[in-house]
Amino acid sequence: MARRRIVFTDPDASPPVYPWGGAPGHLATRAQLAGRGLRPGRQGVQVLLLWPSRRGGRPRIDGYRYAELYDTGRARPRIAMSERRAAAAAPTAATSPPPGSACATPAPTPSASPPERNPTR
Repeated sequence: MARRRIVFTDPDASPPVYPWGGAPGHLATRAQLAGRGLRPGRQGVQVLLLWPSRRGGRPRIDGYRYAELYDTGRARPRIAMSERRAAAAAPTAATSPPPGSACATPAPTPSASPPERNPTR
């Protein structure tokens, strides 16, 4: 029989620790904040959400994966990209590989003829 690991709630810790699904509803991860057009601002991590995982992956603490949650009420709006910054990022975005591609560098194109051998042999 497999031993089940339990995450205990510790609201007195700094930051407070909650198990998966046990955190208050007004908290969100960085990705969730970005989806709403927000950023954490200068607030620190408000809550750690822990869950046991035998699967690899990061972030991880002693067999437990965790997520850092931030308060949505204290979050700030995302900073809009200026025209100069967008112009500077445009050439790098055009040359970068598409998201989720297997390799970051393009495959070499095959040459029309094989390379010549050393004629002195």
